[in-house]
Amino acid sequence: MMEQMYVQPEQIVSFEFSRFRLPQYVNEFKPLLFKNGELYFAVLGSDLKNGICGKGETPEDALMDWNDQLREVLRGPDLDNPAIRYVLETISALKREI
Repeated sequence: MMEQMYVQPEQIVSFEFSRFRLPQYVNEFKPLLFKNGELYFAVLGSDLKNGICGKGETPEDALMDWNDQLREVLRGPDLDNPAIRYVLETISALKREI
């Protein structure tokens, strides 16, 4: 299991992923969604710097940006980064299940 960023409970945004048409990676990994100030953030990993992070003016924008950021890091993955390693291992496992 991967370490996930801690966010104050009152900042966490409850989001029903199944109610929206979202990219496959967003639905598979369901990043933590929270609001800080006027922006929404989606993060998978231990913090904003080392995790995979997206942001936007709405929850959906943050999730779409997160998906874009994930696709970008997968082009040249940093295998020392636990969040990226977790994503690669999960994707590999999903391919074996199909």
